[in-house]
Amino acid sequence: MSTSIEVAPTEAQAIAQLSEENALLRQELGRLRASERTFRALLDHAPLLISAKSLDGTILMANRHFEVLDGYDAAAFVGRKVFDLFPPDIAEQLWRNDLRAAAERRPIHEEETVYHRDRSPHTYATVKFPLFDESGAVIATCAVSSDITEVRTAQADSLNDELTGLKNRRYFNMRFVEEQRRAQRDQRLLTLLLADVDRFKGYNDTHGHPQGDMVLAAVAQAIRHTLTRPGDLAFRLGGDEFACLFTANTEEESVELAERIRAALAAEAIPHLANDPYGTVTLSIGLAFLYPHDADDVLAQAAAYERGDQALYRAKHKGRNTVSR
Repeated sequence: MSTSIEVAPTEAQAIAQLSEENALLRQELGRLRASERTFRALLDHAPLLISAKSLDGTILMANRHFEVLDGYDAAAFVGRKVFDLFPPDIAEQLWRNDLRAAAERRPIHEEETVYHRDRSPHTYATVKFPLFDESGAVIATCAVSSDITEVRTAQADSLNDELTGLKNRRYFNMRFVEEQRRAQRDQRLLTLLLADVDRFKGYNDTHGHPQGDMVLAAVAQAIRHTLTRPGDLAFRLGGDEFACLFTANTEEESVELAERIRAALAAEAIPHLANDPYGTVTLSIGLAFLYPHDADDVLAQAAAYERGDQALYRAKHKGRNTVSR
C-alpha cells in the first residue's frame, strides 16, 4: 500500500509566491490607472459633448467640452436637471430624445440645437443610448454629440433662396417627410402653412420688379420674426409663394401663429395701389394639418400640399388678407 505525503511549501517559497502575486496586482493596478488616465483624457479633450442622465433627468456626468455652452457652470452642472440648465424649448428636445432611448432600449440618432456662449445656435449630431444594470434594467442614458453646424451651413448654401434667405423648394421636399415622421414620434400636430402676396403680379406691374423683390424680402422677414422656435422651418417655394412647417399643440395655436405673420406684414403698410380695398401689401394664408395617425409616406406630402392650397384659395375667396384652414 502506497501513501502520498503532501509537502507544505517552505517559508521562502510562500514569500516568493506572495511577491509574485503582489507584482501581478501592481501591474494590474498600473494598467487600470493607465486606462483611467486614457479615458479621462478622452473625456477632457475630445471635441464632443459626452454626458449621462438618470431616468428623472438629473445630470450624472458631463465632460469639460460642455463649457462651450451658454450658461454652463462646472460647479453647478452635474446633479441638476436638464430643465434647470437649458431654456424650456431646448430642454424639451433634449429630454424627449433621452426618454426615447430609454423607452426603446436602443441607440437613437437625432440632430439637436443648443446655444454656445456667444448665443449662436449650434446643431449637434447626437447618439443617445440606454445604460443597463446587471439585471438588464435601464438605469440611465448616455449622450455623445458632435457639432455639425459648419457642415449644415455648407449644405444650406445650396438650399437657400438667394433673394429672401429662406430655404428653397428643394429643401422643402427634402424635409417634409422627415418632419412628418418626427411629429408622429413626438405625437405632435404638424402644420403646413402656404402663403402668397395678394395681387403680386399687379404690384410688379404698378410698382416695378425691384420693388417687388423688396416685398418678398419683407414677407420673409415677417415669417422669420414670428417663427423663432427651434424646429420651425420656412421656405420660399418660388415667385411669391411661401411655405412653413412647424409643430403645435392645437389647430388654434397654428392659426394664431399664421395671424401673427399676416399682421406683421400688414403692419409694414407697404403701398400697393393695385390691391383694393386695402391699398397696401397683404398676405393670404392657408393651413393644412397633419396628425400623428396620418400616413407617413410621400403621398401624404402631395395630399397635405393640396389641402393647404385649397385653404389658400378659400382665403383669397374670402377677400384676401386673411387666414383660412
